[in-house]
Amino acid sequence: MYLHTLVADLPHADRTALDEASELRAYQCDETVLASGEWTDRVYCVASGLLQVVSHGRASGADVVTDLICQHDFFLGPSLGENRYQAKHTLVAAEASSVYLIPVAAMRGLCEQHPQVALKLLGMAIERTRAMRGQLGLG
Repeated sequence: MYLHTLVADLPHADRTALDEASELRAYQCDETVLASGEWTDRVYCVASGLLQVVSHGRASGADVVTDLICQHDFFLGPSLGENRYQAKHTLVAAEASSVYLIPVAAMRGLCEQHPQVALKLLGMAIERTRAMRGQLGLG
């Protein structure tokens, strides 16, 4: 996380504090990173590999991959305003992946101290939405 562009310009102490609060985990291909319905207090940042965001359909076998989280990209909960949230989707490693698990409270604190972090996160979310719209032929 230390060298991620999101935090590269922050003071050394802030980068170090984020590193110390975060956990780096390794996942094998097809391993679940976060299950739908599970409560978590983390933001997920892909250090290496690729994660699939899976939406579960009502019928058996109706699961749909709705997004891909690439290296250096984030999977955020519905809001940074709450310290924990219940996942609405499942995150699955599409290949062997390393993922930083960052406490929501730590990320919110960075955004409050350094508004440019919040703006970069928003920019990343906008780019992902734009890319998805392009793939769907919507824009």
